[in-house]
Formats: sequence, structure tokens, C-alpha cells
Amino acid sequence: METQFYTERQIRDLSGAVEQLRAGRETVLRDWMERVRANQTMVTGQALSEPLLLDHVPQLFDAILDRLEINRSREDAEQFATVHGFARRLTGYNIAETVLELLMFRRAIWAHLTAVGAQVEGAYAAMEQIDGMVDRAVLASLNAFLDPSAAMLEREGGASGDSADAGDAAASEEGGGKAG
Repeated sequence: METQFYTERQIRDLSGAVEQLRAGRETVLRDWMERVRANQTMVTGQALSEPLLLDHVPQLFDAILDRLEINRSREDAEQFATVHGFARRLTGYNIAETVLELLMFRRAIWAHLTAVGAQVEGAYAAMEQIDGMVDRAVLASLNAFLDPSAAMLEREGGASGDSADAGDAAASEEGGGKAG
């Protein structure tokens, strides 16, 4: 069980940073998509439609903020990252693209806090926790990407199959639907 001790001021500062991130949700997601599309390493991401590119990233973002605000389970965010990694494998991403995409997500969050002039203490407290959650999301995504059942699904469905079907297959494997 995690125990964290914050002063009232730190809690207020952290809450302010979370509020700024919630208010800037669309800006953060748009910045992240632009980073993916602009990065020459992200060949596969550049070719995906916006809904397929977004995949489970909006839900991951919300789960991370909920973790900070209402102590939502860490596993919730990791679940979205797992589905995301599995779907990326099925849509033709390579392992480097899968990791790089989540690293760009972290950078878009940092960039937003900087752009809105977030209080340093609150931004630091938020990013200290967000960094750890994104690191865990990367690991969950990689575990799903490397899951042998993903390779089996690729062989059964064909790697050149429709990307939308592949993403939907990954979502249904996890018992959830796609939202974006």
C-alpha cells in the first residue's frame, strides 16, 4: 500500500496542476497527436486515422488524473496501457514506436503545464507521480505488445488486415469497447 504525505499547501498545489491538466485535456491530446505525426520515427502512427491514433490514450490520461485526484487504482491506468500496447501490435507498430508514443505523451503533459504557467511545486508534485504512472504504462503496454497471443492473432487475422478491426479485436479481448 502506498502512503504519501503532503502538506495542505502541496495538496492545494497538486490539485491546481490536476485542474489545469483537466481543463487542457484536448490541448494535451492534440499536442501529443501532433508530436506523433511530426516524428519521423513514428511511420505507423503517421498513417493512422485520428480515432485509431488516439486509441485508449484519452482514457489513460483520465485514469492518471483520477489517480492523482481521487486515488483511483493504478491498475486502471495500467489496463488502458495494456489494451493500447496490444492494439498497437495489431495495427502494425514496432516496439520502438509503441514506447516512443507514450514518451511523447509524457512530454505533451509537461509542455502543457509549462505553457499554462502551472505553479512549480504543484507541477513538480504532479509530474513526479505522472512520470511513475507513465513508466508503468510503458511497461504494461510493452508486456501486452510482447504477449504471444498477439502474435497468434496477427497470424490468424493477417498482419495486413484492417487496422480498425485489429484495434477492435484488442479492445474486445480486454472486455472493453473503443472510445475516443
